[in-house]
Amino acid sequence: MYLKKLKAAQWNCNRTRFILTLLLSASFFACASNHAGNTGGPLEIPADIAGIVHAGRTNTPEEYALLDRLGVSWMLVTFTWNRIESSEGRWDFDFYDQYVDTAQAAGKKIVGVLAYDVPWIHNDGKAHRYIPPDKVYFFLDYVRQTAAHFRGRVDAWCIWNEPNSRFWQGSRDEFLVLARQAANAVKETDPDVTLLGGAFNRGIFGLPTAYIRGLFESGAMEKADAVAFHPYELNPARTVKLYGKFRAIAAEYGFGDRIWITEAGYPTGGWYPTATTEKKFPAYIVKTFVNLTVSGAKKILWYQLFDPVVRDKKNSENFFGLVRSKDDYTSKGAEAFRLCAVYLAGTVYRPDLPVRERLPSSLKTFYFKQPAGGGTLVLWKEGSPLQFTLQIPEGFIMHDPVSGNAAAVPAEADITVGSMPVFITWQGDHQPLLFKRH
Repeated sequence: MYLKKLKAAQWNCNRTRFILTLLLSASFFACASNHAGNTGGPLEIPADIAGIVHAGRTNTPEEYALLDRLGVSWMLVTFTWNRIESSEGRWDFDFYDQYVDTAQAAGKKIVGVLAYDVPWIHNDGKAHRYIPPDKVYFFLDYVRQTAAHFRGRVDAWCIWNEPNSRFWQGSRDEFLVLARQAANAVKETDPDVTLLGGAFNRGIFGLPTAYIRGLFESGAMEKADAVAFHPYELNPARTVKLYGKFRAIAAEYGFGDRIWITEAGYPTGGWYPTATTEKKFPAYIVKTFVNLTVSGAKKILWYQLFDPVVRDKKNSENFFGLVRSKDDYTSKGAEAFRLCAVYLAGTVYRPDLPVRERLPSSLKTFYFKQPAGGGTLVLWKEGSPLQFTLQIPEGFIMHDPVSGNAAAVPAEADITVGSMPVFITWQGDHQPLLFKRH
């Protein structure tokens, strides 16, 4: 019964992604630097950077074992108002209690989304994903009750989800008032919890600049600790470019280094223009994760863990999973995600490394140093593949983003790099690698 209720509640938050039919199909390629986000010195990567949206749904040891293997620190779940207070004054936290308790026992942190309406506040008795101004006090009561009930057990709260899309049916000004009051209610109830605002996605006509600025200028972010963003785009290069635009605006308000990616992903089927193929999916995951990491994102939560068992092939919502289904734990992109989550977390990104000789700027190289020794190198090249010599000490391991298989790399190896990223790790205090083109 718990699982059935949880699925029903989560399905209310089914992410019908924005329609990108007006987007240009041409890819954006980064210029001479490796990326758009960090052009300065070393960057510390949070040890808990990685998470997955809607993880933990099955509430089973098998799923949590998978989450451990994937290096997941965070899980995002919507604490849907209608599930918690289906009628006025009747509070029911039972299945969220079980979800939270199981996650805590497994060592996972939780981002809880406070969102959506209840039918009983509307005259027609139907939910509209809108809260009339004269009924906002009901929503604030739900916020306070929920924040108080889970105080010390939920690690972060986010006010609403993608308000610039169909998830909010009211005006922008109405939402900004709601967001400010809800943020105050959360912090009054639980001053120590991390509070996120925003959770914007890309609109049909581009970044919702007016909405983003309105959130900061309305006072809705005065109590917030970070701002959430969902950089859905056609490909990884466009994703990081969109992130850069958002970061530039957030930086004007002091939040440039306080951005949480609470959703990112690509479907491998359906009609969304952001859809890619299963063959390209692992590469997209690595490139997106790496680019967002070196661009300063504090958390990256992938959307999502499982594809549904029974799915409509036309609906892209059914194809975002890293794993094919909860009944079939085969990887679509889980191994690529695991490499990033496990081997980038807690490192220091060094934009000045590795040493390169006679190599084109189109070869992207990302060097992550472990503070205690060892490190990770990720590289790829768009366009024509490039062959060169990799000079390294012994003990380096090359990982396959598709299968997850690992193999030792010879001390001096000729390798070819193309659009599928090459992922190399090592232990010990070795010197930086040296690349030499043939």
